[in-house]
Amino acid sequence: MDNTNLNNISNDLYMLLLSLNKRIFNHEEMLKNCNLPPSHVKALFYLIHNGPRAISQIGNDLSISKPNMTPIIDKLVSEGLINRFQDPNDRRVIRIQATEAACNFLKEREQRVKSNLIKKISPLSDDDLKELEESVKKMQKILLKI
Repeated sequence: MDNTNLNNISNDLYMLLLSLNKRIFNHEEMLKNCNLPPSHVKALFYLIHNGPRAISQIGNDLSISKPNMTPIIDKLVSEGLINRFQDPNDRRVIRIQATEAACNFLKEREQRVKSNLIKKISPLSDDDLKELEESVKKMQKILLKI
């Protein structure tokens, strides 16, 4: 494929992401009634999907500086959403793991997002819903190759 087509696809994907962010995945809406800032939720999401990690690794992977990681970790510990423990292979390293409460917290958020999605797409016609379903499946299939 030539560069013009690649640029057009890239532009279309970018516009799709902006549209999804604006119309579907509004961060303020997703975190409504949440007593945690987005950086804290991001750290929880990371831990649940990646398992226990060292604080420095979490910070590096999420591009959060070490001085900013300390209050995030302290807040999540105080909320009972994560635990600290010594690395069994290197006692100098403190690892962090998500608790069951964190899993429940994120499941609740996921359910809210899905309920919100249902509200947003329910006014669509049956034909539009079918086309959306097929398009989403095709995009997922293609994006898994990247």
